[in-house]
Amino acid sequence: MDKIFIEQAKMIRLEYIKNIKEIVKCENKVEEYKQRLTVIQNEIKDVDIETAKLKLEEVEKNIHNIENILKPYTLKIKELESSADRLFESIKERHPHLSMDEIKNELIPHLIKIEY
Repeated sequence: MDKIFIEQAKMIRLEYIKNIKEIVKCENKVEEYKQRLTVIQNEIKDVDIETAKLKLEEVEKNIHNIENILKPYTLKIKELESSADRLFESIKERHPHLSMDEIKNELIPHLIKIEY
């Protein structure tokens, strides 16, 4: 396997792990919003229409906040998936005799050695 492909795979893997770690860091904040949504759900059962509308606006706000927290990381992960696909295509072009499983088996030992 060409060293450049191994290095690209390492970079993609490191960025992926970095984004997953950032998502985990956001977990408490997302959980706070989720708990608030549960409270609102319970409060909305026995209220008038106007109060219900206000509560629904609060629900939308909380959902929007959750989306805003996670969006940059999910977008980056999608970019990394595309990069990984392009990398596999490049490897396949350079080494057409290798199957996808063989390519993965060549790369995985190098990725396991990465220090996170």
